[in-house]
Order: sequence, then C-alpha cells, then structure tokens
Amino acid sequence: MYQKVLIPLDGSKEAEEVFPLVQNELSEDGEVILVQVIPPARTQKIGEHIILASQQEETDRSEAMAYLRSLVRQQDWSADNWRLEVEVANTVADGIVRLADRESVDLIAMYTHDRKLLARHVKRSIAREVQRRASSEVRVFGTREIQELAAEATPASESQDGDNRVYRQIDAFADLSPEQIEKVVALGTRRNVEAGELLGTGGELGEFMFVILEGEAHLTTHSEIGEISVRIARPGEAFPLAALLGSGTLITSGEALTEMEVLAIPRSELLMLCSREPEIGMRIYASVGRLFSNRYAETLTHLTISAARELERGDS
Repeated sequence: MYQKVLIPLDGSKEAEEVFPLVQNELSEDGEVILVQVIPPARTQKIGEHIILASQQEETDRSEAMAYLRSLVRQQDWSADNWRLEVEVANTVADGIVRLADRESVDLIAMYTHDRKLLARHVKRSIAREVQRRASSEVRVFGTREIQELAAEATPASESQDGDNRVYRQIDAFADLSPEQIEKVVALGTRRNVEAGELLGTGGELGEFMFVILEGEAHLTTHSEIGEISVRIARPGEAFPLAALLGSGTLITSGEALTEMEVLAIPRSELLMLCSREPEIGMRIYASVGRLFSNRYAETLTHLTISAARELERGDS
C-alpha cells in the first residue's frame, strides 16, 4: 500500500482515469497529490498592449487550480486524501520530478499518450524522462489499461459524465455540485464567435456571462491614456464577472483573439436563478469573489505601474 501518490494531469480525460487505477493501493490515511505543470509565462505584446509575465502566470495558476478542484469534486474519496499543486517549470518532466522529490512520494502514477497530440499532453518521452530521473517508483498507464477500466463502466453514466465534464472545470462553477451546474448551464446557449468579435464593452451593461469552451479573448480596460491590456482569457474561464455585480456595468472590454466557442448565459436569467435558489447564488458569488481577488489583485498593481510609465512618457 502507498502512503503518498503523485498523479500528474494534463487536462486530458485519459490522464484523469488514472485515479481509480490506484485507488485501491492507497493506504487508509494516505494522500494523493494532483499536480498540473505549467510553463513559465512570458511578457507578450498584442498590438499596442502588453501582457506582463507575472499577470499571465497568475492567471495560468488560477486556471490550473480551478481545474484540479473540479476533478476532486468528481471523486468519491475523502477530501482529507487530496492535495492540489501547480508547478511552474520549463518542462513537464522537470516539474513532476521536482515535486516528487520535494514531497518524497512513494509513487508517481501517470498516463502516457500513445499517439502524437498537443504539446501540453503527457507523451511517451515525458514518461520516459520521469522514469529515468525520479527517485520514487513510477507507474505508467497506457491506452489498454484505460480501455479495460472504461469497459467496466456503465455506458449511460459514462456518456453523461463526458457531457458534463467540461462544465465542471469552469472557474466560476468551482463550488457548485454537478446538479447545480446543470441548472446554470441550461440557461445558456452555445455560440461560435469569430476572431475580432466583441464580447462586451467596458462602460456598457453586461447582458451575458460568457463561459469559454474553446479559443481566447483579449480583455482590456479604458483609461485616460487609452485602452490598457488586462489579460488573456482562456478555456475554463467565465467572464465578464462584473456582469453579476451591482448595476452590471462592465469594467473590461472583451475581444475574441481567435475563433471561439462560448456558452452565453443571460445575466438576467442567471440572477433570477441565484435569487430563486439561494444556495446556487451563494456558491457562485463565493467563487466570483475569489476570482476577482486572484485575477485582479496583481493585475491592478501592474496596470497602475503601466499607466504611470505612459504618463511619464507623455510628460517627457
């Protein structure tokens, strides 16, 4: 039996299926550490706007942690058995091995994709590198083990879980149960968005809260010196959160950087649901409060510095 197990995750359904494969091998008071490794952020220039590396890294950390929390809510294990970590590393293998050594884990259990997929996925080369460098035991699960596990599952429940899985990873839904998420999602309509299309303009009433399923949006805010870049919103995020607060007047403007797929939830209907079912409202607003803190605490500091620099340039 293992006392401490590390499970690296890459956002794929297959990697998540490693949980039940090791569940029976964890001691009663054992601990499972879920980790997602993210690359160091880089300062980006988009048009006339600059996204600072520290801003982007904070956003990436928040997204990864929201994803990990959503996975824990889907499991039957006690909350005492889980710990969530986000590692920043130049390579996935570096992050996994470093965390495993730091925590002195007994086992690293990871899935390996046996076909060429996106670079963010755990590939055979990564699995081999972890096996070569790690001081703890490493078990690598492939397609066969996952398929055997899937064959034992009930097809109907598996299909339903697949339909809802993506919504459980949305940051604003972090505190909702699967049943509550279904009620919120039922209010919305899935939409395809063209690159360059506006998804809300600062200073105007936010009629929708958008849940990003695919693609990216660039969020900016207006100032006396012009539009200032805030951050890039990516899949798993809900925005604009200001649509749920006060008068619903938007703080930021959102423009699709790429083609996108979003779930557009009418603000009025979401507010009515929160009023009709106070527990849903309480949980959504708790998540929104945390997101405002995580997303904008450092962002506002960076925006202040950027604005000061622009004003200095204007005076010189």
